[in-house]
Amino acid sequence: MSETIFVTGATGLAGANICKHLVERGDTVRALARPTADTAPLAALGVVVMSGDITDPDDVRRAATGSDAAIHCAALLGGASQHLPDFEAVNVQGTKHVLDVAEGLGMRRVVAVSTGTFFDTAGGLEREDAPVTKEPSSDPYTITKMAAFQDAMARAAAGRDVVSTHPGAIFGPSPVASNALGRTSFNRVLLSALRQRVTRYLTFPVSWVFADDIARGCILALDRGVSGERYMLDGRPEDVVSTAEACNRICALAGIDHRVEDVAPSDDRELLAVFGPTLVAIAAKLASVRTPRRDLTQSKTYKRLGYDPISLDEGLRRTAQWLGAMGKFGPSDH
Repeated sequence: MSETIFVTGATGLAGANICKHLVERGDTVRALARPTADTAPLAALGVVVMSGDITDPDDVRRAATGSDAAIHCAALLGGASQHLPDFEAVNVQGTKHVLDVAEGLGMRRVVAVSTGTFFDTAGGLEREDAPVTKEPSSDPYTITKMAAFQDAMARAAAGRDVVSTHPGAIFGPSPVASNALGRTSFNRVLLSALRQRVTRYLTFPVSWVFADDIARGCILALDRGVSGERYMLDGRPEDVVSTAEACNRICALAGIDHRVEDVAPSDDRELLAVFGPTLVAIAAKLASVRTPRRDLTQSKTYKRLGYDPISLDEGLRRTAQWLGAMGKFGPSDH
C-alpha cells in the first residue's frame, strides 16, 4: 500500500536517490528544500517540493503535514566552516524539529540518517551494537551528529518509532546532478582524479557505498526496521579502501593513466588548508582504529533488512559512465 513519505535533505546525494526510489514504487513524496535549492529535477520526478528551512520548526511542520512517515537526511556536512552553532542549528535542532513534528502528526516511523564515525568498537562489539565513544573526533560535524543520534535513540527508548541508518562514504549518480559534486562530496574527489587534478589524498579506511544502495537501505529501514535499532549501510568489507585507492580504481576503469598517492593525516597547515579541519580530524581518528569488519551477511543490517550493496568496482564503473555522459571529463583531461 502506497504512503506519503516526508524527506528532508532531498536535493542531497542520499535524499535525491531516496526520493527517486520512493516515487518509483508508488509512494507520494513531500520534500523540504531551501528556496535556493535546485529542485526542478525532483519536481520532474513527481516529488511535492515545499520551500523552507530545516532550522525553522514551522517550515518543517508545514512541509510534513499529511505524511505517514519520514526519512530525515538533512545535515550540515564538514567543510570550510567550523562554526559550531551552524552545525547545531541544522544537525541537532533540525533533527529535533523533525522528531517533534513526526510525533505531533502521528507518523508511524522516522528514519534518521546519521554517520558511523562515533561508535566505540574497542570492546569488540560491532558498530551496530557498540556504545557511543567517549572520545569522538572534535570536529563540529561529528559532535553534532552524535548528539542528534542520541536524541533519536532516547525517543525510541521512550516509545517513539525511530530507527537510524549510518551510511559509509556515499558516491554515485544523483537525480539532482547539480548538487552531487559539492565541495564535501566524494563524487567531486573521484571526478578530480578522472581529470588528473588530484595527486594525493588523506589515507584512512573508507567504506565506499553506492548512492543507490544507500537509498535502498534507508527505505528497507523504513519498511523492515525495528524501532531503536541502528543499521550500518556500509559497502562490502573487502571494499574498505583509502580514497587514493578508489581514485586509482575509477581511473583504471575509465582507461585513464593517473595515480593518486596516500598521505597520512597530520596538523600540517597545508593539509588543513587543502582538506579542511573536519576531514583531517576524522581521518586521524579513523586511521588510529583498525577494527576488522565481519562478513556482511552476519550483520544485523543484512539479516533484518536484506541489505546487499553492489561492489565498489561496479559502483565506480557506473559513476564514471554517469560523469562521462554529463561531459564532466573526457579526452581533453588526459
